[in-house]
Amino acid sequence: MIIRDKNFFKEYIKVWDEGAVQDAPFITLGLEAVLNDFYGDLLNPTPSFPVTKGKKTLDLGCGWGRMLKPVAERGADCIGLDISEKMLNLTQKHLKDCKHLSGLIRGDGTSLPFKNNSFDLIYSLLVLQHLSKSNGIETLKEIKRVLKPGGIAYIRVPGRYAPENLLFSFLQFISINILRVKDPIRMRFYTIGEIKRVCNGLFKNVEITAHEFRPPWNFHTKWTWNYIIIPKRFHRFLKRVSDKLEKFANTRFSFLKHFGVVLMIKVEK
Repeated sequence: MIIRDKNFFKEYIKVWDEGAVQDAPFITLGLEAVLNDFYGDLLNPTPSFPVTKGKKTLDLGCGWGRMLKPVAERGADCIGLDISEKMLNLTQKHLKDCKHLSGLIRGDGTSLPFKNNSFDLIYSLLVLQHLSKSNGIETLKEIKRVLKPGGIAYIRVPGRYAPENLLFSFLQFISINILRVKDPIRMRFYTIGEIKRVCNGLFKNVEITAHEFRPPWNFHTKWTWNYIIIPKRFHRFLKRVSDKLEKFANTRFSFLKHFGVVLMIKVEK
């Protein structure tokens, strides 16, 4: 990772190692680990991208292996990479019944330990949000390098203008700049415009879809993660509204994409 401060780098890894011991699903998924009625089964997700049997696939930032397992079970030739050794230990346990996994590697997205043109498919789900924008760009360059010609990558990042993310960004600003709380894995948010500026210069084709149109569930701070403002009885209704807005945003009313909580970037080399 391109960080001049080695102490910061150690603190960054320490957060993920400690999170792996304390509560891996929560530190990697946040609200997804809390709102099961909104997100569905935490342990058995359906991949949000096509998986082809036999294709060489990289999970960049695999965490505890939540998405790696269903991808491998669908027959992909998988490799999982993460910066935290303790997360990888959890991945190994999570995948104990899966026979398709090729290997787990500790590594950094800004300097992938693979040869050029190695993978047919790469996916990285909410990993770039914890990197500086410069490190994010370097990671995208590395993704391009290790993708085969015609290879596809799916990269999930948080959208800048979603109400939930605007609130989080404001509270994070206060926490870091006024309260002086150290946060090695602080969130970075992306606009559709900046995604296009970076990716259009690197990849042949770029597609962006928006997902999860929900209100701010909580105050999104270290002290209130589990304090859900909106009563649970409204969650199913809000999920239906979110699904409709998602459909409209990605078909008829593209301006709505700007307000999605997450943006899925599909790029082709």
